[in-house]
Parts: sequence; C-alpha cells; structure tokens
Amino acid sequence: MVSLQTVQHANAGIAALPSGLVALFMGATSGIGQSTLQHFAGHAPSSRIYSIARPSSVASHESFLSTLRDANSSVTTNLITADVSLISEIDRLVDDLKQTESKIDIVFLSAGFMAFEGRHDTKEGLDPSMSTRYYSRLRLITQLLPLLNNPAAPSPRIVSVLAGGLEGPLNEADLDLRGPGAWSFWNASVHAGTMGTLALERVARQNPRLSITHWFPGPVATPGLKRANAFGMRPPNPASQDEAGQRGATIATNDRYAVSGAEGLVPRPQGLGPVKTSGGGIFLVDPNGESSSNEGLLAGFRERGVDETVWRFTEEIFAAATKAGRG
Repeated sequence: MVSLQTVQHANAGIAALPSGLVALFMGATSGIGQSTLQHFAGHAPSSRIYSIARPSSVASHESFLSTLRDANSSVTTNLITADVSLISEIDRLVDDLKQTESKIDIVFLSAGFMAFEGRHDTKEGLDPSMSTRYYSRLRLITQLLPLLNNPAAPSPRIVSVLAGGLEGPLNEADLDLRGPGAWSFWNASVHAGTMGTLALERVARQNPRLSITHWFPGPVATPGLKRANAFGMRPPNPASQDEAGQRGATIATNDRYAVSGAEGLVPRPQGLGPVKTSGGGIFLVDPNGESSSNEGLLAGFRERGVDETVWRFTEEIFAAATKAGRG
C-alpha cells in the first residue's frame, strides 16, 4: 500500500515538472476528478489545463477554476462546455482543442454515473451511463492520439477512473445491452469497465509511448456515492474525496505509473518499484495505488479475440452515433 504521506511527498514533486504541460480533465466538475484537478493545479508550474463541463455546470465550475488560478497564478485554466454523453460533442471539442494545442501530456477521465432510474437513451441512441463511462472516453482518447503521440509530450499519460481490476463477464452477443432483460444499472457498469480495459489495452499496444492507467479508487465520499446511498448502496469505510484526489494526482504524474522508456515526469518515491502492467500493457491500479491483476479473465478474453470484437463493435457505435448526431 502507498501511504498518504508518500503520496503527498510524491505530489510535491509536481512543482519540479517543466512548464507548459497540457492536461485535459473530463469529469472534474465534482468528485474524484475535481479533487485531482485541484491537487494537480496546486503544484503544476505554468501548466495549461482544460476542463470539460456540461452546460448546467458551467457557472459553478468556472468559479472553481477561478479558485485554482488564485492559488497558483502560473496556471492557465480553460473551460470547455460540452455534453460528454454525446459522441458528436466529443468530436466537436477535440476539433476545437486541436486549433489551440499541438500536444497533450495528461488526460484524466472520471465522468460517469450509475443509472439507478433506468435506461434513457441519448439522441444518438446510447445509454448515457455507458457513454460517459466508456464510449465517450474511448472516443476522446482515439481522437486525441495525434496530440498524445506528439514528441513534444515527453511522457504522455491517460488515467481512466472506473473499475480497473474488477472486470467481469460480458454479454458478448449484446455488448450495448439492448436485448430484452439485458440492461440493468449493474450490467451497464460491468460492461463499461470491462470493455474499457480491453479497449485501453488495444490502444496501448498500438501506441507504446502512452502510459495508460485504469484505476479503481474504491468507495469514495463523493456526490456520486451520496446518490448511490439513496438507492441502497452503502459501501463501508469510504475514502475522503480529498485523499482520492491526492492519489489521482500521483497516478497521473508519477513515473511509477509510466511504461518502460516513457518515464520523465515525477520520479518514483524512494523505496517503491514500478507498478506492473496487465498482460495487455496497461496499469490496473487498486485503491491503494498498487497493481491489481485480473489476468484469469482478461487473458481468456484476449485469447478468444474478444478485445478485437469489442473494438470493432465500438467503431460501429461511433459511426452510428456520429451519423445520428448530424441528424
């Protein structure tokens, strides 16, 4: 286990990073993403930060970003307004971002929710709880690959906050859970997390410079957990949002979570070795900041080509959603 004291010491090293790092946050209007952004921005020198907010959250999020600028005057913050449940909105915001930036150093993804009230599809025909936790995240990553792979980004990092190491069986004949009785808020959660790992592994194999982490933070006392409490989900001993944010900042910046040859941000804490990657080449990280293994399941998926099936299916979803978004 990585102690909170070790995490805090590691995060102090963010201040020594070179100026001009570019970071993009999706899901930082509350919860773990917001806390991670706060701890990153509090240390990072002369970084340029982009944070995405849905229209209803713009005013409160701009107020939050203002506090970050007050705390660290060298930081530049940019608010992007978008509904990230829509693939077309992801494409639009990436097109806009490419007009101002040629590289991205850090992408931190924590948007998402559990649809306790049932499935209510977007105008693109997708369950928004799956979109925010899987489809939109993968669309953002794939569209940003040219910026992430720019040599000007010395050690590009992607962190997806969901359920790394907790992957489960898939309904392989109905990956979007459209058939009678297939969808439930729990099945949607399992599919989003499991397809996320398989797709991220494929991205990692195709882009070996990228350090990609799928992090399971465990129960955290966020607004999302408070909402889950109202539906009977009461996990014991949740971590504080602040602690989760500190750990998130470490995972996003520390070389402990960098693939071999891609180190170059914050050095590993003394006495801690590198975290091992999964068989597919990404970091599956548990709530304590250590590696989590689910090879018994994931290796079987890879052997049967389920990862490629998921990838082809996702590309089909992207094509259909893009068409629907233009309609």
